[in-house]
Amino acid sequence: MKKLIFIFFFGLITTLNIQAQTENPIRKGFTAGASVGVGVLHFTDGMSEKATRGGISLPNLKMGWFVSPRTAIYVNTVGQIYDSEGVDRSFEGIIPSIQYWATDKWWISGGYGASLDMRALYESKADSKKNEWGKGVLISTGYEVLQREKWALDIQSRIYMARVTRIEGGNLDATNFSIGVGITLF
Repeated sequence: MKKLIFIFFFGLITTLNIQAQTENPIRKGFTAGASVGVGVLHFTDGMSEKATRGGISLPNLKMGWFVSPRTAIYVNTVGQIYDSEGVDRSFEGIIPSIQYWATDKWWISGGYGASLDMRALYESKADSKKNEWGKGVLISTGYEVLQREKWALDIQSRIYMARVTRIEGGNLDATNFSIGVGITLF
């Protein structure tokens, strides 16, 4: 634990030193981004709660367009891989959203769209149950620790809440909280 705290503070100090070399980004036109991180996924099946799972938060991609220097419209893919009965599955969302830079470095975002519970892409179809669709809400925020004219590196967190309709009946509700590092291209 001491090693993790040391690494965190070393990274924070390094980031603050790099931040002094910040350039003003030019936010206009097409934009795309990607992030990787870790998250916690909690399922509720009707009135019964299932175990909370931690893991890698993938895929987290976004593509969009700036409508002003502080506002962009994105389509986000959010998700997390989890284990279900010995098979890796992915709880994902395809969420149109609006992202707004409240300050030069801090942004907030929110959106509503489709959710999907499916097998992980590397799993065989025979080992996994069918894909299930539903709806989801995404709320996220980030802070750009390193800015350049055409890109920015940020630390971001997101809450993704979704419900999928099960093929065998009923609903599966999930809440995902993740934190990660992302890059945005302007």
